[in-house]
Amino acid sequence: MRFTATPRNIHPLSPRSRISIGVLAMLASLHAQGQETAAAADAAPVATTAADSKSPDSVVVVTGFRASLNSALNTKKNSDGIVDVIKAEDIAKFPDANLAESLQRVPGVALARGDGGEGKQITVRGLNAGFTRVRINGIEGVAATGASDINGSTNRGRGFDFSVFASELFNSLEVRKTSEADIEEGSLGATVDLRTARPFDFKGRTFSIGGQESHNSLSGKTQPRVTALLSDRWDTGYGKVGALLSAAYSKRRATEEGYEAVELLSASNDGGFCSPVGVSPQVPGNDAVKGITATTCGTGMPRTTDPAAYNSVMGRKDNYGGTVANPAAGSGAFAPRIPRYRRSQTDYERTGITNSYQWRNADSELNLDLMYGKFANKRYDNYIEAISFGRNLGSNGKPQTSILDTHFDQNGSWDYGKFNGVDVRTEGLLDVYTTKFRQHVLSGSHRFSDTVKADFMAGNSNSNLNEPMRATVQFDAPNVNGFSWDFRDNRNVPTLNFGIDVSNPANFQFAPQDAAGNVRGMFVGRYLDTTNKLQTQAANVHWEINDHLTSHFGISARKNIWTNYEVGNSANAVALPAGVSMADISRQISGFGSGLGGTGVPGSWTAVDLQKFLGVVNTECHCDAVPGSQYNYLAQTNRRVEEKINALYGMVDFNYDLFGVTWRGNAGVRGAETTATSMAMINVQGQLQPNTGTKKYRDWLPAFNLTAQLPKDVFLRFSAGKTLSRPEYTDLAPNATVSPISQSVSIGNPNLDPIRANTYDLQAEWYYAKNAMVSLGHFRKDIKSFIQSVNERVPYNTLGLPNELLILNGCSLTGAPICQTLPTTEVNVSRKVNTAGGPLKGWEFNLQAPFSFLPGFWSNFGLLANATRVKSRITYITRVDNPATPANEQLTQVADFTGLSPRTHNLTLYYEDAKFSARVSAAHRSSYIYAVLGDVAGHDYTMVDGSTNIDMSLSYNITPQLRVSLEGQNLNDTPLRYGRDTQRNDTLLYVHSGRSFVLGLNYKY
Repeated sequence: MRFTATPRNIHPLSPRSRISIGVLAMLASLHAQGQETAAAADAAPVATTAADSKSPDSVVVVTGFRASLNSALNTKKNSDGIVDVIKAEDIAKFPDANLAESLQRVPGVALARGDGGEGKQITVRGLNAGFTRVRINGIEGVAATGASDINGSTNRGRGFDFSVFASELFNSLEVRKTSEADIEEGSLGATVDLRTARPFDFKGRTFSIGGQESHNSLSGKTQPRVTALLSDRWDTGYGKVGALLSAAYSKRRATEEGYEAVELLSASNDGGFCSPVGVSPQVPGNDAVKGITATTCGTGMPRTTDPAAYNSVMGRKDNYGGTVANPAAGSGAFAPRIPRYRRSQTDYERTGITNSYQWRNADSELNLDLMYGKFANKRYDNYIEAISFGRNLGSNGKPQTSILDTHFDQNGSWDYGKFNGVDVRTEGLLDVYTTKFRQHVLSGSHRFSDTVKADFMAGNSNSNLNEPMRATVQFDAPNVNGFSWDFRDNRNVPTLNFGIDVSNPANFQFAPQDAAGNVRGMFVGRYLDTTNKLQTQAANVHWEINDHLTSHFGISARKNIWTNYEVGNSANAVALPAGVSMADISRQISGFGSGLGGTGVPGSWTAVDLQKFLGVVNTECHCDAVPGSQYNYLAQTNRRVEEKINALYGMVDFNYDLFGVTWRGNAGVRGAETTATSMAMINVQGQLQPNTGTKKYRDWLPAFNLTAQLPKDVFLRFSAGKTLSRPEYTDLAPNATVSPISQSVSIGNPNLDPIRANTYDLQAEWYYAKNAMVSLGHFRKDIKSFIQSVNERVPYNTLGLPNELLILNGCSLTGAPICQTLPTTEVNVSRKVNTAGGPLKGWEFNLQAPFSFLPGFWSNFGLLANATRVKSRITYITRVDNPATPANEQLTQVADFTGLSPRTHNLTLYYEDAKFSARVSAAHRSSYIYAVLGDVAGHDYTMVDGSTNIDMSLSYNITPQLRVSLEGQNLNDTPLRYGRDTQRNDTLLYVHSGRSFVLGLNYKY
């Protein structure tokens, strides 16, 4: 039986590597001095794993944090490839409150947090969640949840959202960083294996129940968390039988507060700002309906723009990387599109149930694993904002806004501005979404002889994200004077002076757009449903040829079906019934701004009370009774991708002693044939029609893993293989938008190839003392291709789209009046394509050091530490083709993978004796690129600031069966910040979510 373990990587000549070598030397010295006392001092219980015994009755007995570390270390030590393992420290209790937060302790793993600061997705060695496959009880699973758009948007792809599941349902996590022929392909970053508990994991009847209360410093809410597990096993005349049931339920309110710019736009966008009196050309031009004259920007809006302030803004120009010969006035001054404060409150309700049955006799075994998870959420977003800076003249936006005063810092960031004629808005959003996950897996094995064994697995998983309601309502206060933003005291959270008392509901309106074009409120709605269905059947045969060789053969058939349906509406406000005031449909946001560090932040403001509002104007009826609320079904998103994957493999395990060294490992090849059929509904002359595409490809993926067990418990590992990661479903779906006037097409690409790579790993591990290990490793991935958006000019009739999409306003494709775009016309096409990839390489360092060599109670301490450094070079195509010229003009930029933190490290100091256990952990990831922008609009990158999160855990065994615990998460209240452009570093987003504390009590027998 083969088991897997974990690696780490390092650059041998870097300064940090020399530090690591120094640490190794120090540990060697400590080992030499304390080797004899180490064994005696370590009184922690030792975990037994299947790797330690060939007996079919071997069980996992993990009774403490140190014991769980030991169990994971044994698994690692006995692996052939490079795998990291985390074991539960107790029955139904995982080391962290969230699966993703547990995984961030693994070398090379960085955490991406969702709304409310909770761990959501992971990146492994710089590759984001879409490159990582997650298996639950051996079956691939996909779990997607919703999110605020600015914080990462709703998950519609392959990325796994760990926040869906209660962590207590799992008793082990494995992060497999190298490939083996018998492991399903599809991962370029890692394969993460999650395993729920089974009855044979325990010696006999086991019962555990726990209760917790969690409290967050920002939400001020205390809420429950309950877990329970019941397991038993029996000896019968037909063999051993076991049954297990576990459940977990929790509620949590997460609150985020902060600032958003939404986007950074140049002053030249949307027609510029209102020019001073006498300036030519006059902005905006005269318009009698809007009341624009030589002295007014609009009705009742005199041109108050200060000439000096106007020139300081419009005199700034940017040629956008040398691609614009005559930059527009103001193109180098960047203002927040919608400067706003934000409070988001999300109420989570997480339910999970697992059920497992096992039967075993001397030669056979059957396992049935059932799992259900439900993650129900209601997110309330409230904003107080200035909307004018993102509006054009048609909506009475920025060209009617006068500039009164300005200031730019030394980096060119517009850090202060004061304005007249600004539209102020209060906005409320309610997003209701629920993820349901169901899985059942039947697996078994039979031993035909001492040398031949077969096993099988069949199962499926079904994940559905349903969002029946995403309702947004906005109240406006048009043409306010005296609005300002000021970053001079705080570059993260500005002082926003709205020019009116935003706490007074009478200052806002919800009414139809007036004759002059002033917007006085809006509403938006959306329905979304995304489903992932995955099925797997697999069978394997294992033949022990002799004491040194074991062969493995297997086949599998998988089918993945992804569907995504979205439909929405958007409209200006309607008239309120007579007698309804703004106070009747609003409420107050109060106590805002604690912990933001800004000055002048409003403590309260008028907010939309959605429940009251819908009771007066039911914009969520999506019916004719409320004009504009009807769903626009012709503009719906309706797409489907089905993947059929048939695979086979052959592999040989080997184990030889040569030259005084034990050599073990495996070599094999996996063949996989993939057929992807994609469909999207498109609007053809008012009728929805399916657009389809099919892609078939075959890959042969060799894998080789070699471990040399050297003297003094030194292990040297080498792995090499070919891997692939399949395209995102959203990129494969052939949805299309055609604009005959601009001769442009945006389309999905069902013909995408997967991202393929050759991977290499070299790692050294030294188990220098009992339950201790230090490792150093280097990894490299030669990524052969990448997938990104590209614009190119091609004939329309090569796209496979209906010609009817070119017919507009009664034109003809063959007669008069002739259509502007014909089937043979070259059009500018935007779509995802396979482009050149690039190398990704790095190193990892890992240390597990119990201080058992120290005297007395000091021997109960220990240290866990790891560090990862990653470099990658991807060529991004940053500038689209100019449709007015025949040449395919493409500008490129070489940068790291998006989402890749070049430096990550984790540090945990722990103490554990027979009754008391304590841990404090710090997890750091450096800043990373969120988006490569290529100076197309004056910004090179969107960056995410580096972050360090500190957590702690305390527990005390009152009796052998009763334990009390206290956990603290995000103790330093680490904020999330996005910056725009590396030179200016303008704040795009800054939010924090507070500290959380969890008090718990657990009883078991």
